[in-house]
Amino acid sequence: MEVPLNLIKTENARRAAPNMKCMADFVVEKEVGEGSFSTVYCAREKEGAKREVALKVCLKRLILKNKMVEYIHREKEALAELSKMENSHPGVVILYATFQDSDSLYFVLSYAKYGDLWSLIQKQPNNRLTVNDARYYSASLLDVLVHIHSLGIIHRDIKSENVLIKEDGRILLTDFGSAKILKDFSQNKNDTNSNTQEKRDAEEKQPTGRRRSFVGTAQFVTPELLTAELMSPASDIWSFAVTLYQFLDGKFPFEDVSEYLIFRRIQAVLYQFSDDFPDENARDLIERVLIKE
Repeated sequence: MEVPLNLIKTENARRAAPNMKCMADFVVEKEVGEGSFSTVYCAREKEGAKREVALKVCLKRLILKNKMVEYIHREKEALAELSKMENSHPGVVILYATFQDSDSLYFVLSYAKYGDLWSLIQKQPNNRLTVNDARYYSASLLDVLVHIHSLGIIHRDIKSENVLIKEDGRILLTDFGSAKILKDFSQNKNDTNSNTQEKRDAEEKQPTGRRRSFVGTAQFVTPELLTAELMSPASDIWSFAVTLYQFLDGKFPFEDVSEYLIFRRIQAVLYQFSDDFPDENARDLIERVLIKE
């Protein structure tokens, strides 16, 4: 079974280019994460730099079953652009290599030893970061967003689960499968293809009962996505503000008993701060971002 990915070489191409990677080039040390169609392992290169890497293994049958071919395309395209020397940033995950076999696609990525911010938050008293930690991580994340936006890339899935923590304590933004690249095609092609995709994304997430489930993500959805408006870098800033709120409050600004009601709250921008919200500067920033246009 082959997924039509022209940017990821086949095994026939590997034989023609013997320097391409394959599973035999890595020692898999442990599993570190699992998604609907992929599993991520901590692995180490056997030769060369012998780097510790994150090896993301995507099963082709699950990619097709879950209709995630376009997601894989987007992630590969965005990461390839961001991994160029001139576009690199210490806060963005690096794509070292891709390869495939008959069953799976493989992404070789930079590894973050201490997992994601969501997991860190769950270990804190009342699920809250300290004010100093929240300031550090939010400033680091905002710096990354400024960088990717300067390159014409919108992440479109900013949340604490997609912010990893490296061994030195710095962050890595990951999971670019929902990304939109603004500068890769002519304006006409952008207008035609990206607008169509945004409408399709929005239709999937409209509160009609027919959308696909994305448990754990609904709280970060932007009003633009729910109303099929054109996405912009401001969408990432909205999700950033939701993430900052979570850092300091331990909950999400938009919470309810169902996704449908969460979406309604987002559309109406109905939220409030707890009496003991610990940082007035952060509160002021959030109130400036989470507003009804």
